[in-house]
Amino acid sequence: MKVAVIGGGYVGLTSAVCYCEFGFDVLLIEKDKDRLELLKKGISASSEIGLESGLRKHIKNGVIHFSETIEDNINDVDAIVISVATTTPNGPDSDLTFLHEVIQEIAMSLTADKYIGIFIKTSIPVGTCTIIANNIRFMRPDLTPGKHYDIIANPSFLREGSAIHDFINSNRVLVGLENENSKEAKKLTLNLYASLVNLGVPFIFTNFESAELIRAATIAFITTKMTFINEIAELCDRVGENVNTVIRGIALDQGIGYKAFQITPGFGGTSYPRTIRILANTANNLGLDLNILNSVISANTKRISSIKGRIINIIQDNEGIINKKVAIFGLSFKPLTSDIRESASIFVIRDLLSEGLDVSVYDPAYGLKSKEIKKIPQEILENEKFHLEESAYDAANQSDIVVIMTNWAEFMTLDFKKISELMNKKQNEKPVILDYRNMFSKTDLPDFEYISQGC
Repeated sequence: MKVAVIGGGYVGLTSAVCYCEFGFDVLLIEKDKDRLELLKKGISASSEIGLESGLRKHIKNGVIHFSETIEDNINDVDAIVISVATTTPNGPDSDLTFLHEVIQEIAMSLTADKYIGIFIKTSIPVGTCTIIANNIRFMRPDLTPGKHYDIIANPSFLREGSAIHDFINSNRVLVGLENENSKEAKKLTLNLYASLVNLGVPFIFTNFESAELIRAATIAFITTKMTFINEIAELCDRVGENVNTVIRGIALDQGIGYKAFQITPGFGGTSYPRTIRILANTANNLGLDLNILNSVISANTKRISSIKGRIINIIQDNEGIINKKVAIFGLSFKPLTSDIRESASIFVIRDLLSEGLDVSVYDPAYGLKSKEIKKIPQEILENEKFHLEESAYDAANQSDIVVIMTNWAEFMTLDFKKISELMNKKQNEKPVILDYRNMFSKTDLPDFEYISQGC
């Protein structure tokens, strides 16, 4: 298989060298003549461990070749990897001028007698690959995506200083496709990264926007962690403690990782809200403003307070919200506990009752004869619009919407066809489930208008 890499900068050259390591012939296309001449001599503009030595090795072995033109070369290759510069100095926007110029040249050079995969590896804003796909479709209406070519979002996750290592030892390969069922695109991708397939590296096949978002969100999360620990380091200075000890204690917590990425209506309980408020207050008393932590507190509060408005927007009609009923599944802030202290459900129920809505609630830990009932705030228990039910079916009966607030396992086993029949619904419309735990999917609940967070 032959691979063309367009752009001889940091990402492009790293990719080219690594594709050579994977056993492919690589054509490196660089339009900057000065940079191209240096590359031909085995000189990289980027200082990166193993990059120049790898480049020189593959020049000597005759598996990497160079050119400054696109149109005369791409039909000899099976895959095109685009890694041209898109950054602007200190600016919030990307400069996609070079990228679109390259795409135009590629589009006008494609032929109908072979399939080529066009991999977008450069840093781009969300939505760019869709624009590229539409542009090529406009420029070349005679060609068919999936048959003659595919645009393939393939973001890089390379750390400067260890880029070669990160590429060859990837912890996952991210692939965004316009048509996630494109057999040619998947086949080509798995061939291009066959060395990683053999190592058991996970491949994530998704759509364009998800792939673009995953890269951006990954970097945003890493930089948030870095900024957060910088703030904690400043707090350590104030109290005379060693931040390295704190870091080690944090990093060994197994809850920091995949388990921490759970969609919720807002975190609750006593530990998290209380601890972060105390930490923020401690810093404040020492004259230190922990911006990230304060933003977390603010964002959580805003998320919970926004739920009422979202529910009302869904259920209101020409008569407003008169005589409307909301079913809440879950009182506790998390499953397997009856703790409702600072539970998002309690805040939301209080907000809904203040609007005059009927609220029926079911939680496995809160039966009518349960001793746990006394934990529910008195002003809620005494409100005539509040109804604590013995089952999810009782709560859903004659309701205008079901809102899942706690991810109890019991909810996964419910007869949702029965729940659909029990609920109020407008003519020719499905009843609504608003899932704040992403427990289901639209295909799981075909009898409902299923609304979740980010799905």
